[in-house]
Amino acid sequence: MKYSPYKIVLVIIDYILIRVSFSAALQLRGISYVSGAAWWDYMQSPEFIFFFFYSFFIILIFQSKSLYKIDVVLSRSQQIVALFNTFFYAIIGLAVIAYFIHSTWIIDSRLAVTYFSLLGFLSVAGYRIFVFRPLFMYLGKKKILQKNILIVGTNLEARNFALQLSVDNIYGLKLIGFADSKLPVGSKVFEQFAILGRIKEVPALVEKYQIREIIVSVSDVSTEQLLRIIDTCKKSSAQVRVTSTLFDVIHKKVLPEAYFNIPLAKLANTEMSMGGLVFKRIADIIISAFALIFFSPFLLLIAMIIKLTSKGPVFYQQVRIGKDGMEFNFYKFRSMFLNSDGDDERVKRAKEFIQQGKSIGNGSTKIVSSHRITSIGTFLRKTSIDELPQLFNVLKGDMSLVGPRPCLPYEYEVYDEWHKRRVAVLPGCTGLWQVSSRSEVGFDDMVLLDLYYIDNMSPWFDMQLILKTIPVMIFGRGAE
Repeated sequence: MKYSPYKIVLVIIDYILIRVSFSAALQLRGISYVSGAAWWDYMQSPEFIFFFFYSFFIILIFQSKSLYKIDVVLSRSQQIVALFNTFFYAIIGLAVIAYFIHSTWIIDSRLAVTYFSLLGFLSVAGYRIFVFRPLFMYLGKKKILQKNILIVGTNLEARNFALQLSVDNIYGLKLIGFADSKLPVGSKVFEQFAILGRIKEVPALVEKYQIREIIVSVSDVSTEQLLRIIDTCKKSSAQVRVTSTLFDVIHKKVLPEAYFNIPLAKLANTEMSMGGLVFKRIADIIISAFALIFFSPFLLLIAMIIKLTSKGPVFYQQVRIGKDGMEFNFYKFRSMFLNSDGDDERVKRAKEFIQQGKSIGNGSTKIVSSHRITSIGTFLRKTSIDELPQLFNVLKGDMSLVGPRPCLPYEYEVYDEWHKRRVAVLPGCTGLWQVSSRSEVGFDDMVLLDLYYIDNMSPWFDMQLILKTIPVMIFGRGAE
């Protein structure tokens, strides 16, 4: 995925300020004062190496707190609150790490931690609010930072967006025109801005008018038609953003970047690179292997409880659909009584749920017969502990730590064609749907969340979702 230049600049400066704040805090405390040639020795010290890597972790928190989204960057109050929360979590992280590694240069110096939090917060907040923000807004209004945009669609949202650009354009956006397949080329849509071509001609329009960003604002079509329109736009070199009522689940659950308080879901033009996929696989192997070793005593305890409280095997195997529609054996801790997976009513309701494309009954995306669940199974399902054996699937390469959840064969049979896009990647143990909605959305919205993840796959995104999965498991939000 391509990142805007301003985001790259912000990341670099944020990292430098955080890193300098760490060193300054220790020196103010008198722990590691250095000067001149002693800097080389200091750079090899444990605290320097630790803070070198811990600063990257804080940048990850910045990302999860939306501190690189343009609407937050250009806001004072949102940015200050997000920065305060970030440094609060950073201090908690320091305390936890200090406890486990028994670090004398952290745990024995609360004053150093206080210095760091103050210096880090004040330096980053000061730079962002009093230097970067006004400079960015000035360059945007003076059209020095400017990028050409094309709006695909002519609905009310599209015209409102054009109106906002003409009233107060602080983002450096220059509207070139519209693309639409219903109105003839040359038709005026807003003021002097007209239809430049049909939707199928968008890639050519991007080249002709040097468009850097496409805003897709189409709502009066089916979800499948909208996805085809997006696919056409993604064939161009321009960044694609979507504002549509059909993408409401993305706008509400993911909280994407916004222009003029209009949420815009950003979609990558290209698939994850081979290097990114290799990194993802290596991370899957390392993290899943470590987790299995670390949690082995706990897994053994759960296995014993399952065996003692109900008849049957500890593990439950089931055929699921993996990448490109291939079947594989899926592992879970058994949470239901024996012979509970042949429920015809459950199969019927699951198919109806998919075909309707929206929630049924109590609004749950999981069709569960509660009387078939064992006593310990209720707890296992609520906390998602029954999912832990899927780490073996990750090691085998059937699954990834993060990705769309694997479906059952009878569910795959009734998928619409656009639903099948979710099997373009390895299924995951957790994903965007699990951490943002879980049992709170209908099937079509669940698939849209999966497709949004596929379009924005990256190591950063995966790490955020893994970290967000932990509180979801602890509190059992949305689980059944």
